[in-house]
Amino acid sequence: MVEEQVLVGRVLAGDLEAEDQFYKMFRPRLLRASLYFLGVHDPEAEDIVQETFIIAFPKLQHYDFRAPIFAWLRQICLRLCYARMRSRSRVLMSVEEDLEMFMQRMAVERVQAQDLEVQKKQKLELLNELKKKLSPDSARIIELRNVQGMSYIRISRTLEIPLGTVMSRLARARDQLRKMVEAQPEEGSGSEAAF
Repeated sequence: MVEEQVLVGRVLAGDLEAEDQFYKMFRPRLLRASLYFLGVHDPEAEDIVQETFIIAFPKLQHYDFRAPIFAWLRQICLRLCYARMRSRSRVLMSVEEDLEMFMQRMAVERVQAQDLEVQKKQKLELLNELKKKLSPDSARIIELRNVQGMSYIRISRTLEIPLGTVMSRLARARDQLRKMVEAQPEEGSGSEAAF
Protein backbone atom coordinates (compact mmCIF):
# COMPACT_ATOMS: atom_id res chain seq x y z
CA MET A 1 0.00 0.00 0.00
CA VAL A 2 2.89 2.36 0.76
CA GLU A 3 4.30 1.46 -2.63
CA GLU A 4 0.99 2.54 -4.25
CA GLN A 5 1.03 5.84 -2.30
CA VAL A 6 4.52 6.59 -3.52
CA LEU A 7 3.55 5.75 -7.10
CA VAL A 8 0.43 7.94 -6.91
CA GLY A 9 2.52 10.77 -5.43
CA ARG A 10 4.88 10.57 -8.41
CA VAL A 11 1.91 10.48 -10.85
CA LEU A 12 0.43 13.57 -9.19
CA ALA A 13 3.82 15.30 -9.44
CA GLY A 14 3.62 14.87 -13.22
CA ASP A 15 6.15 12.02 -13.54
CA LEU A 16 5.34 10.49 -16.94
CA GLU A 17 7.31 7.34 -16.17
CA ALA A 18 5.23 6.84 -13.01
CA GLU A 19 2.05 7.41 -15.03
CA ASP A 20 3.16 4.72 -17.46
CA GLN A 21 4.04 2.36 -14.59
CA PHE A 22 0.63 3.04 -12.96
CA TYR A 23 -1.10 2.22 -16.23
CA LYS A 24 0.90 -0.98 -16.81
CA MET A 25 0.33 -2.12 -13.21
CA PHE A 26 -3.47 -1.88 -13.28
CA ARG A 27 -4.47 -2.19 -16.95
CA PRO A 28 -4.30 -6.03 -17.22
CA ARG A 29 -6.47 -6.63 -14.15
CA LEU A 30 -8.98 -3.94 -15.19
CA LEU A 31 -9.14 -5.46 -18.66
CA ARG A 32 -9.87 -8.91 -17.17
CA ALA A 33 -12.65 -7.38 -15.04
CA SER A 34 -14.08 -5.58 -18.05
CA LEU A 35 -13.94 -8.71 -20.24
CA TYR A 36 -15.59 -10.73 -17.47
CA PHE A 37 -18.60 -8.43 -17.44
CA LEU A 38 -18.86 -7.48 -21.11
CA GLY A 39 -17.80 -10.80 -22.62
CA VAL A 40 -14.48 -12.34 -23.56
CA HIS A 41 -14.41 -11.05 -27.14
CA ASP A 42 -16.04 -7.68 -26.53
CA PRO A 43 -14.24 -4.98 -28.51
CA GLU A 44 -15.38 -2.29 -26.07
CA ALA A 45 -13.61 -3.83 -23.05
CA GLU A 46 -10.41 -1.92 -23.81
CA ASP A 47 -12.42 1.30 -24.20
CA ILE A 48 -13.88 0.76 -20.73
CA VAL A 49 -10.36 0.39 -19.28
CA GLN A 50 -9.26 3.62 -20.98
CA GLU A 51 -12.34 5.44 -19.67
CA THR A 52 -11.55 4.11 -16.18
CA PHE A 53 -8.12 5.76 -16.27
CA ILE A 54 -9.56 8.96 -17.74
CA ILE A 55 -11.99 9.17 -14.80
CA ALA A 56 -9.45 8.03 -12.17
CA PHE A 57 -6.43 10.24 -12.94
CA PRO A 58 -8.09 13.58 -12.06
CA LYS A 59 -9.50 12.06 -8.83
CA LEU A 60 -6.24 10.48 -7.66
CA GLN A 61 -5.36 13.50 -5.54
CA HIS A 62 -8.45 12.85 -3.36
CA TYR A 63 -7.88 9.10 -2.90
CA ASP A 64 -7.42 8.29 0.82
CA PHE A 65 -5.80 4.83 0.53
CA ARG A 66 -8.15 3.08 3.00
CA ALA A 67 -8.29 0.23 0.51
CA PRO A 68 -5.98 -0.91 -2.27
CA ILE A 69 -6.14 1.43 -5.22
CA PHE A 70 -7.11 -1.44 -7.54
CA ALA A 71 -10.39 -1.90 -5.62
CA TRP A 72 -11.23 1.74 -6.33
CA LEU A 73 -10.23 1.46 -9.99
CA ARG A 74 -12.24 -1.75 -10.36
CA GLN A 75 -15.34 0.01 -8.95
CA ILE A 76 -15.02 2.71 -11.58
CA CYS A 77 -14.48 0.08 -14.27
CA LEU A 78 -17.50 -2.00 -13.17
CA ARG A 79 -19.77 1.06 -13.07
CA LEU A 80 -18.73 1.84 -16.63
CA CYS A 81 -19.39 -1.80 -17.62
CA TYR A 82 -22.87 -1.71 -16.08
CA ALA A 83 -23.63 1.58 -17.80
CA ARG A 84 -22.49 0.13 -21.13
CA MET A 85 -24.63 -2.99 -20.61
CA ARG A 86 -27.70 -0.87 -19.77
CA SER A 87 -27.08 1.23 -22.86
CA ARG A 88 -26.80 -1.89 -25.01
CA SER A 89 -29.96 -3.26 -23.47
CA ARG A 90 -31.86 -0.14 -24.52
CA VAL A 91 -30.38 -0.29 -28.01
CA LEU A 92 -31.14 -4.00 -28.24
CA MET A 93 -34.73 -3.43 -27.15
CA SER A 94 -35.07 -0.69 -29.75
CA VAL A 95 -33.60 -2.94 -32.45
CA GLU A 96 -35.89 -5.80 -31.38
CA GLU A 97 -38.93 -3.51 -31.53
CA ASP A 98 -37.91 -2.27 -34.98
CA LEU A 99 -37.36 -5.84 -36.15
CA GLU A 100 -40.73 -6.93 -34.76
CA MET A 101 -42.50 -4.04 -36.51
CA PHE A 102 -40.67 -4.86 -39.74
CA MET A 103 -41.62 -8.55 -39.48
CA GLN A 104 -45.27 -7.64 -38.80
CA ARG A 105 -45.27 -5.29 -41.79
CA MET A 106 -43.73 -8.01 -43.95
CA ALA A 107 -46.37 -10.51 -42.79
CA VAL A 108 -49.17 -8.06 -43.57
CA GLU A 109 -47.69 -7.31 -46.99
CA ARG A 110 -47.32 -11.04 -47.67
CA VAL A 111 -50.99 -11.65 -46.76
CA GLN A 112 -52.07 -8.68 -48.86
CA ALA A 113 -50.01 -9.93 -51.80
CA GLN A 114 -51.56 -13.38 -51.43
CA ASP A 115 -55.04 -11.82 -51.28
CA LEU A 116 -54.29 -9.79 -54.41
CA GLU A 117 -53.00 -12.90 -56.14
CA VAL A 118 -56.17 -14.80 -55.20
CA GLN A 119 -58.35 -11.92 -56.42
CA LYS A 120 -56.37 -11.71 -59.65
CA LYS A 121 -56.75 -15.45 -60.17
CA GLN A 122 -60.49 -15.26 -59.49
CA LYS A 123 -60.86 -12.37 -61.93
CA LEU A 124 -58.92 -14.24 -64.59
CA GLU A 125 -61.04 -17.35 -64.06
CA LEU A 126 -64.21 -15.25 -64.32
CA LEU A 127 -62.83 -13.51 -67.41
CA ASN A 128 -62.04 -16.88 -69.03
CA GLU A 129 -65.52 -18.19 -68.27
CA LEU A 130 -67.22 -15.07 -69.59
CA LYS A 131 -64.97 -14.91 -72.68
CA LYS A 132 -66.44 -18.23 -73.76
CA LYS A 133 -69.82 -16.52 -74.04
CA LEU A 134 -68.46 -13.76 -76.31
CA SER A 135 -68.20 -13.90 -80.06
CA PRO A 136 -64.82 -15.23 -81.30
CA ASP A 137 -63.75 -11.72 -82.48
CA SER A 138 -64.61 -10.12 -79.13
CA ALA A 139 -62.97 -12.93 -77.14
CA ARG A 140 -59.79 -12.64 -79.20
CA ILE A 141 -59.49 -8.87 -78.80
CA ILE A 142 -60.07 -9.10 -75.01
CA GLU A 143 -57.42 -11.83 -74.84
CA LEU A 144 -54.86 -9.73 -76.71
CA ARG A 145 -55.49 -6.51 -74.79
CA ASN A 146 -56.39 -7.56 -71.24
CA VAL A 147 -54.58 -10.86 -70.85
CA GLN A 148 -51.51 -10.46 -73.06
CA GLY A 149 -51.30 -6.68 -72.56
CA MET A 150 -50.79 -5.79 -76.22
CA SER A 151 -51.02 -2.17 -77.33
CA TYR A 152 -53.81 -1.10 -79.70
CA ILE A 153 -51.31 -0.70 -82.53
CA ARG A 154 -49.89 -4.18 -82.01
CA ILE A 155 -53.40 -5.67 -81.89
CA SER A 156 -54.19 -3.84 -85.12
CA ARG A 157 -51.14 -5.38 -86.78
CA THR A 158 -51.74 -8.85 -85.30
CA LEU A 159 -55.40 -8.99 -86.38
CA GLU A 160 -54.73 -6.99 -89.57
CA ILE A 161 -57.59 -4.60 -88.89
CA PRO A 162 -57.66 -0.78 -88.65
CA LEU A 163 -56.89 0.87 -85.30
CA GLY A 164 -60.41 2.34 -85.12
CA THR A 165 -61.89 -1.15 -85.51
CA VAL A 166 -59.68 -2.44 -82.66
CA MET A 167 -60.90 0.34 -80.40
CA SER A 168 -64.59 -0.12 -81.24
CA ARG A 169 -64.45 -3.95 -80.96
CA LEU A 170 -62.64 -3.65 -77.65
CA ALA A 171 -65.21 -1.17 -76.34
CA ARG A 172 -68.10 -3.46 -77.40
CA ALA A 173 -66.41 -6.55 -75.94
CA ARG A 174 -65.75 -4.77 -72.63
CA ASP A 175 -69.32 -3.53 -72.53
CA GLN A 176 -70.60 -7.09 -73.07
CA LEU A 177 -68.28 -8.40 -70.34
CA ARG A 178 -69.34 -5.64 -67.94
CA LYS A 179 -72.99 -6.55 -68.40
CA MET A 180 -72.18 -10.24 -67.84
CA VAL A 181 -70.20 -9.43 -64.72
CA GLU A 182 -72.99 -7.26 -63.33
CA ALA A 183 -75.38 -10.15 -63.89
CA GLN A 184 -73.16 -12.43 -61.76
CA PRO A 185 -74.43 -12.93 -58.19
CA GLU A 186 -72.02 -10.97 -55.87
CA GLU A 187 -68.92 -12.25 -57.69
CA GLY A 188 -69.04 -9.24 -59.98
CA SER A 189 -68.44 -6.58 -57.33
CA GLY A 190 -65.23 -4.82 -58.29
CA SER A 191 -64.43 -7.34 -61.06
CA GLU A 192 -65.52 -5.07 -63.88
CA ALA A 193 -62.42 -2.93 -63.20
CA ALA A 194 -60.33 -5.74 -64.72
CA PHE A 195 -62.13 -5.35 -68.04
